[in-house]
Amino acid sequence: MSGSAQTMVIPPGPVVLPASLASVAAAAPASLLDTVVAAVDPLEIAAALETCGMSNGVVRDQFGRRDVFELADELYAAVPLRPAPTADRRTYRRGQPVDLGRGVVFAAPTLMFAGAALALRSWLSWWSVPLALICGWACSQAVAYVGFSRQAYREQRSPILVWALAAAVAICAGAGLAGDTLVGGRFSGALFAAAAAAFMTAAAELIAHAEEHLIGLVLLPGAAGSIIYITREPFVMPVRGAVALAAASVIGTVIIALRHVPARWWGLPVANRAELSTLARFFASGLCCGVFVALFMVLEPARGGISSWPAVAMYPMMLSLGAMEWQLRTFRAAARDALLSSRTSASFARSARRQLARTMACYLLVLLSLTGAVLALAAVKDVPVPTLLVVAGTALALAFFLALVVAACGRVDISLRTWVLGIAVYGAWGVYTRASSPRWPLPDARLAFCVAAVATAATFIVIAVRTVTNPVCHG
Repeated sequence: MSGSAQTMVIPPGPVVLPASLASVAAAAPASLLDTVVAAVDPLEIAAALETCGMSNGVVRDQFGRRDVFELADELYAAVPLRPAPTADRRTYRRGQPVDLGRGVVFAAPTLMFAGAALALRSWLSWWSVPLALICGWACSQAVAYVGFSRQAYREQRSPILVWALAAAVAICAGAGLAGDTLVGGRFSGALFAAAAAAFMTAAAELIAHAEEHLIGLVLLPGAAGSIIYITREPFVMPVRGAVALAAASVIGTVIIALRHVPARWWGLPVANRAELSTLARFFASGLCCGVFVALFMVLEPARGGISSWPAVAMYPMMLSLGAMEWQLRTFRAAARDALLSSRTSASFARSARRQLARTMACYLLVLLSLTGAVLALAAVKDVPVPTLLVVAGTALALAFFLALVVAACGRVDISLRTWVLGIAVYGAWGVYTRASSPRWPLPDARLAFCVAAVATAATFIVIAVRTVTNPVCHG
């Protein structure tokens, strides 16, 4: 055994599990076996199994054990102890004001594709931008999860980028063909959606490798072309020029990201079985995020007959992405320090709650400052911005920030359920509105979306407080 009852210490070398546990060895990452051989209690192994995505359901379905504790006991008994070597404590870099610059990098694609959409407006269908947002967000979430996971466990790079790009193009092509056939429109809109989704997917790979500066450099041609096309300063940009510059930025981003794909990628698995369930959750979470943004940015304004406000209302959220990163890094570092310095779980919980409140306040301060600046600019330019949707945008931005906090604590499953709840609230409102009697008039769909966004943000606040006070989520 590897604990107190153990009578033998195994020498250095590869860990060999008995035949009855061979399926576990094939599905588990190498980091799990490192935990198993150094564990002094089965509970350590059980925690490591859950961290690797092996829930009770996975253990039952794939390995035939009752739960993770039964499998942990079996591993503990089967593997002799190998004391873990002394290692430096993992540290987290605190956020810095320089992280605010990431907001500019992440807002540039919105500007670039807004200009391209204006240039191609006669060639695009109403479903083009929502399709790009939903597909691109889902694929980028999957790529980012695998990239960060492999780096954290120092494992071989995954070829997921290639398959995610292929999936993004295939989904956009299939959905575009269906949209063209069923609801009308132009199939050329699918090409726009595929390009935008491919950019988001490739950018996620670069973000996972901390190469946002490369994204910014490659975006310069497309963003500059869009600005010139929209403002017509200092000269009139032809449609072909704006589209060509945007296409160059997309192609350049994809090419730069592909250099991270490992050699002989076609023979490597995208993810091991322990990662697949979490990968699916991140993909589904991305779908939900894309649906929310598509509703906020495209579908509701179109329903309300408002065409000029989306960019105005979206930019505070996009520009605040850097503040999200800044405060998320600060929170993780502070929570880790509190975990190591607190003597009781109660004192840690108090520290975690204080730090979460501090980071939320800082993020909201940045977001509200950006919102005020954008609204002032909109007033100068006589651009109408509905108050309800500004409130919804603020709530949605806060929900995105808290979703990152919850996911960083290893609970993307809870984050996914919250997004689904928010979409369900919006859908239920729409069904009830259509089924209600005219004698009971209800506010328009913009209020419905505002209620859904605020409800989602409020739910995330409760979930984030409960999650961050759990010491297991900060290991």
